[in-house]
Amino acid sequence: MLTVKQFFLAVVSKLRSLHVIFIALFTLLLSITSWLIWNQLDYHVRSDLMQQYKSIVNTTAEQAAQSAKPLIQANDRLSLQVYAKESIEKRQLDSITFYGPSQEILAYANRKGAAKITQRVTSSNQITSNNATIGSVMVVLSTEPIERMLDETTGQIILIACAVWVLGAILLRSLFHLYDLKISALASRIKRPQKDNPFSSGFTELHPLETELEDFEKKAIDKNELDNNLNQLLNQQALHQASKEADHKELSIQPRHASVLYVKAIGLNNINQELPKKDAAQLISEYVTLVQQAAKLYNGFVQVQANGLTIIFGAPQKMNEHCLHAICAATFLYRLLNQHHSKKRIHKSTTLKFQIAIHTGDVFCFNTPEQASMAIFGDVIFTSAQLASQANPGQILLSEDARKEPELENKVTCKGPYNQGSQAGSLAYQVSHLADNYEKLIERQVKHIASLRQPA
Repeated sequence: MLTVKQFFLAVVSKLRSLHVIFIALFTLLLSITSWLIWNQLDYHVRSDLMQQYKSIVNTTAEQAAQSAKPLIQANDRLSLQVYAKESIEKRQLDSITFYGPSQEILAYANRKGAAKITQRVTSSNQITSNNATIGSVMVVLSTEPIERMLDETTGQIILIACAVWVLGAILLRSLFHLYDLKISALASRIKRPQKDNPFSSGFTELHPLETELEDFEKKAIDKNELDNNLNQLLNQQALHQASKEADHKELSIQPRHASVLYVKAIGLNNINQELPKKDAAQLISEYVTLVQQAAKLYNGFVQVQANGLTIIFGAPQKMNEHCLHAICAATFLYRLLNQHHSKKRIHKSTTLKFQIAIHTGDVFCFNTPEQASMAIFGDVIFTSAQLASQANPGQILLSEDARKEPELENKVTCKGPYNQGSQAGSLAYQVSHLADNYEKLIERQVKHIASLRQPA
């Protein structure tokens, strides 16, 4: 028959073993409840934000359709392309595409890296005139920024919840420890049985620390061996996967029919002799920035050559009316240069003169976006450089092949032909005038650039 002392000691031993289980159950229940609450909250927040995104995209598509309507009616594809490019920059879109009545692409612009986006919101809008559909517009806006923000917020909330759970577990453990001390103090007042006590074996369960430490060390050693084996296996798989990917990659080069705008600076050696190296580098950097602005506005690809810069239209990205884009970019560049030189003269600063020529032909480029940024090559680049060396500052020379491009008809007026001794055919032409709508468009663009440079 159990005595009161033996029963009390058995209860103390049981309480000491149960409080750990209670803390574990409490933490698990708190974790499940928090996850359910956050899951519902996250669902409603994402739904509301997606509705707002869709509303923004629909409104943007309607505004783009209204703005593009007169340009489509006038069949002004170049202005439509410029508007698409400006829409990408101003409205923070990922891509915008304008289609004709037969679903042919009239203009397209996208943000760098937009092809890799998988989470997006799309909206299309019909463009009508006199109850007839003359085209459509499709606007794409990525939802990745808001998804990223919600994921970051989720991570932060999880970290905070984990910290709260840990603090709660520590607090409960402390409370149980205080309670355990009080129970131990009461138990110490009772004289423990010394002989033939059927409960004496129960006291070995109160302090199993040495046994648990031995088991823990053994498990830790086994875990380290398992981790080492797993790491070796993963490294072998990674090397095997890398070798497979390297075997599948092929260097593929594709031809493109493109127009090359060659910009050659005159007197670089004299600049290096007249100015300190730092000032000469600053001067050249200013002019390179102007060339890059012209290239970016008209979707050109800039490539550095030995004695100048080339802006390639139609490669690596295919482009309709690439020769017309090149002529407009050259005209725009000369207007920027004149504006820049007028400011330089006021401050009596050193200026550079440029020779510009355009030639059309076949170039070769790598067929992926990453490789395309590495190199574009072909005889057309060398020929355009030779033709540029024959041009006078302020002139835009066209090769005979460029002059024959069909998109220039009724849009570009040329003088000539002149026999320049170029390899781009035996004749060359000088651009004298663009159609009025293109001249006005370029003038507006130059004024806009000038307004951006004025100090606030």
